[in-house]
Amino acid sequence: MPFVRATKLNAYQVLARKIIVHARTSFLIPIFQRLYGREPAGIRLAELQSLPPGTLGRGVADVLARHGLQLIPHYEDHDLKHVLLGYDMTPEDELKLKAFTLGNGDWFVTCVGFLLFAVLTPEGWPGLLRHYRRGRRVPPVFHWKLADYVAHDLAYLRQSIGLRVGAARS
Repeated sequence: MPFVRATKLNAYQVLARKIIVHARTSFLIPIFQRLYGREPAGIRLAELQSLPPGTLGRGVADVLARHGLQLIPHYEDHDLKHVLLGYDMTPEDELKLKAFTLGNGDWFVTCVGFLLFAVLTPEGWPGLLRHYRRGRRVPPVFHWKLADYVAHDLAYLRQSIGLRVGAARS
């Protein structure tokens, strides 16, 4: 769901995106760190980096490195969904992922709460609906744990849930 950017963003659209970015980096991630503590995640980043390319765990390590992020305890299972489903770790893709996981059966308050930010970006609503419907078509993955799939082949996992390999975000 690329947000409509054929024209220059108006002041409201710029402000909405700044609010979403700020909420994610200055509010949501610190809340998770406070809730779950700063102890190491069950899986260490070094372990993920040592896995062969093409595995889900290595994909998680690579995307975290690309964005300069660390594993947050109890949040690594969320990170696996970014990689498995092909959503980047940007505010816009976070909304897409939340729409997908809501469609996939994740009605936890964090999912529903983050989607409230979608109210700020009405130009993205049709795309969010597409990602919600995509989540409805895929077998439930919202409960997957990184520890259970860390060494599995990413292409095989995508294929097993009905996603086209190499086109996870279509």
